[in-house]
Amino acid sequence: MTRADGVVYEVVDGQAVLVDAAGRELITLNAVGTLIWEALAAGADASAVADDLLPQLEGVTRDELVRDTEAFLRELLDLGLATEPEP
Repeated sequence: MTRADGVVYEVVDGQAVLVDAAGRELITLNAVGTLIWEALAAGADASAVADDLLPQLEGVTRDELVRDTEAFLRELLDLGLATEPEP
């Protein structure tokens, strides 16, 4: 999965603020959402993102992080902020 084309963002105080390509939606991500968003720069799936982030987070298992990351990535897809690669 990668960031959708045309999405503008800026990180302010550790939180990414995203504006969709149409300029209609403004979304502020929490610190973990920002880490996931930044991981999408090179393209990644939920499992790879979780593996990268797990050492930075406390009190969460890998399985929990993968599930939460999958849910977050689905939300980004639904909002048009991320895209899945074509097979």
